[in-house]
Amino acid sequence: MELLEACHDSPLFLRNLMACFQEVILVTDGEGNILMANEAAEAILGYAPHELNNKNLSLIFTPEDLTYFYPNLLELTRKGESFQGEVLLVKNDKVRFFAFITLRPFDDHRLGKSLNFVCIRDIHAQKQLEITSAETNYEDLVKVANGVAHELRNPLVGIGGFVKRLSDKCNAVPEHAEYYDRIIRNVKKIEIIVRKVELLAKLPKPSFRMEDMRAIIEKGVQPYLSVLEKRKIDLKTLVDRATLKLDGELIIRIFSILIENALDAMPGGGSIVVHGVTNENHYKIAFSDTGRGISSEDLPFIFNPFFSTKADGAGIDLSVVKRIVERHGGSIKVRSEEGRGASFTLRFPLERRRAIRNSRI
Repeated sequence: MELLEACHDSPLFLRNLMACFQEVILVTDGEGNILMANEAAEAILGYAPHELNNKNLSLIFTPEDLTYFYPNLLELTRKGESFQGEVLLVKNDKVRFFAFITLRPFDDHRLGKSLNFVCIRDIHAQKQLEITSAETNYEDLVKVANGVAHELRNPLVGIGGFVKRLSDKCNAVPEHAEYYDRIIRNVKKIEIIVRKVELLAKLPKPSFRMEDMRAIIEKGVQPYLSVLEKRKIDLKTLVDRATLKLDGELIIRIFSILIENALDAMPGGGSIVVHGVTNENHYKIAFSDTGRGISSEDLPFIFNPFFSTKADGAGIDLSVVKRIVERHGGSIKVRSEEGRGASFTLRFPLERRRAIRNSRI
């Protein structure tokens, strides 16, 4: 109790106490007007403590958070509720950084007013390290694969050209022609694998825009309709309309890969069902086929780069699918039994931000 009284009775004592903290400590009134700031504000926010006096806390929030998020934080404190979480804030030089912010309301009965205590911890370096660490192993593998693909491309072109010339010159011997044909077919297979590795390594970051998911799915399956009909594969699409923020071209690529995999799994015909539905805060797509399925031993590994259940495959396609889905903030799971088909479930967020960021409390 003596410490609390000392803080209240001696502004100098309180100021020295606050200077000991490495985090930014702010005191605001109920409207967010800053009454006090400690010295860490200069190191982290770029403002000397006196520069923040009588300024509003909104000064350090991004413009996109001023419509809903910041007013909602103040509303929470008016209701006596606290907030803790990661946010993107803005420094004096307009540089954005990740921070962990704590907002706690306090009713000062001596002054007869409501105050807010704000603590801001700079976690930008930590956040970047987490992101880098999460992708390091995968990125290293992709870089190695891309290097190998690059080194293979030129020799393959040369081998293919020379074999074709030898074939043209030696076509007088029938059994030799068969050998050359096999070599050329296998060179083409390797070239396809090289292209897929380069696709995985150079997959572009999503270019987000609002898209109609039903239109995207219809566009994705359209190029395969004649092939499906010829192969006697029945396609059913039961898709709800929903507008999501995503990269349409990358999502179409997902459906191209899933359909091509289904075609490989159903050489004698079968059926494909694409079911899309809005479910709470996400859009769920179930892509099912009646193909040969995947064994329980292989299921845990099918999204790993270069793992394949096919004797002549490289297992890259499903890695691309997973990478695209995750870059959209979504998830993908698979259920399958050998001989009974496979079902891929993709989930995409309808809104990437929490409710506190996109609507008023």
